[in-house]
Amino acid sequence: MDADDLVLINGDVITLDPAPGKARVQAVAIRGGRIRFAGTDDDALAARGPRTRVVDLGGRTVIPGLIDGHAHLDREGLRDIFPSLEGCRSIADIQDRIRALAAATPKGEWIVTMPIGTPPYYFKPEATLAEGRFPNRHELDVAAPDHPVYIRGIWGYWDKPPITSVANSLALALAGVTRDTPPPASIVEIEHDADGEPSGIFREHAPVPVLEFTTFAGVPRFTHEHRVRGVRTAMTRALSAGTTSVYEAHGVAPEAQRVYRQLHEAGEMTVRAHVVLSPTWATAAEGIEAIERWLPFASGRRGTGDAWLRFGGVFLGLGHPNDVTRILFEGLPYTAWGGFVEAEFEEPDFRALCLAAAANRVRINTLVNDARTLATVLDVLEDVDRAHPIRDLRPVLEHVRDASPDAIRRMRDLGAIATTQPSAYIWKSGAAYLAAGGDPERLCPHADFDAEGLPWALSTDNKPYSALWALAAAVERRDRGGQVLGERQRVTVERALRALTIDAARLTFEEDDKGSIEAGKLADLAILDRPILDCEPDEIRTLPVPLTIVGGHAVHEVAGGLA
Repeated sequence: MDADDLVLINGDVITLDPAPGKARVQAVAIRGGRIRFAGTDDDALAARGPRTRVVDLGGRTVIPGLIDGHAHLDREGLRDIFPSLEGCRSIADIQDRIRALAAATPKGEWIVTMPIGTPPYYFKPEATLAEGRFPNRHELDVAAPDHPVYIRGIWGYWDKPPITSVANSLALALAGVTRDTPPPASIVEIEHDADGEPSGIFREHAPVPVLEFTTFAGVPRFTHEHRVRGVRTAMTRALSAGTTSVYEAHGVAPEAQRVYRQLHEAGEMTVRAHVVLSPTWATAAEGIEAIERWLPFASGRRGTGDAWLRFGGVFLGLGHPNDVTRILFEGLPYTAWGGFVEAEFEEPDFRALCLAAAANRVRINTLVNDARTLATVLDVLEDVDRAHPIRDLRPVLEHVRDASPDAIRRMRDLGAIATTQPSAYIWKSGAAYLAAGGDPERLCPHADFDAEGLPWALSTDNKPYSALWALAAAVERRDRGGQVLGERQRVTVERALRALTIDAARLTFEEDDKGSIEAGKLADLAILDRPILDCEPDEIRTLPVPLTIVGGHAVHEVAGGLA
């Protein structure tokens, strides 16, 4: 008889298997990358062989591997590429950090750092410094007079605009910035000192920075090698929080697609990824032609690929092209922090592109950040569905922030799946939503989704990377100030867990292959140090994950974490 590869015993296994008596079991047996059995210890050990690894869980909880419905995995690892200023609490601290970098860098070469502030959000970075302000160019000159210095701005969605970056005098000279230099875009502010000279401080009043594509296009950029290293780092972090699969719904640009292909071909994928394609066309006509060319590659329910990496579907954005989208498009194939193409189309072009996608069986993914956008998108997709049925393709409506019961029913009737980011929309920016007149009972309305029968999944949007944060925010529904937003929309820990596992598997049409702990399914599991169903939300956010298993292999394991 064949022997099992791995057996987990003496645990509290939350299977999410709907079969009677299967919801909670003791043990899991794994063979050939799949779950062979979930049940009692004795039965799980029945096929143990001399090479079978047996792990005594000591009562720890086992859950299906978490599936992040909107991850931006490729961005997370970029945080570590350039030297960090984390921990700097004054301008003198920043000077010391840059002085040390200058001592190790040949004269004349660039010194580029990560942003000022505390990751992952970099909230109010100037407030983290004793002076309550950013350093100016002269203060950076003191630390590195012989090097061009550039302190990067953040990815604006981590905190909020303005995005602030700082350059020293040599960097300004290399960029050609003088007292007479105009801003490169309407959203950029060049600060000047009392004498009318540039201070070295730049502010961008939009969430997506453009300075790297304009004034500071000569600053060292994220390279392909950086992005490869970054995705490796991001996978390690995701696994440490129990995430075993990601769905990249916002679209992945060609330079990031190349990274995924390289890692997959090298056998280095440790997190499963489904990659939606990012638009790289300037006009709707070009887009329609591109969609038709993609027919054999990205069409159908699941696109093309295997259980580790799959490409399928297209991201189509409704919006209004502006300075930012124009500059970013002109900068392709480089995407800086983004990893996706910032493409937005007016309603007629958006409609034409959706029709083309539906006609060619290419799955539509789109953002619906507010009630007005959601209403327009639903109008378009209902018309598209009448011309070319899309319900079986499960269109993905991302960033569902504000939805009425009527909008929820319309999404359901389209066969759509909704994804939400409660860490971002409730915990991070819930107070701002209320201040703008938002109805808390319409904010990420998870209970209403269930009441109307709309499938939904949770996601992080890389704010932060841990899906456990998203789960805790959906359960707790408190903003950073502790205020409860929409108490009626609270869900239980078990319900939120389903939205990160079996329900999230619907995003990739894999609910029959992963997302629960059942015989025959992929052996993707996370072992938690405490019983998640009994934890308070703050405990869930930092819940230790001593072991994560993907395809039957331990891909994250804390030394000494398990016997």
